[in-house]
Amino acid sequence: MGLADLFWMGLILGAAVYLFYRSVIKKKGHCPGCDDGSCQ
Repeated sequence: MGLADLFWMGLILGAAVYLFYRSVIKKKGHCPGCDDGSCQ
């Protein structure tokens, strides 16, 4: 693996972790656009 491959792998993994954090952990599983869990 070259340096460029490691860079892209790190970038993709970082983006995946960020999206996971933003959509699952931060909102605690609530639907998008709803932070308090009262949406139907």
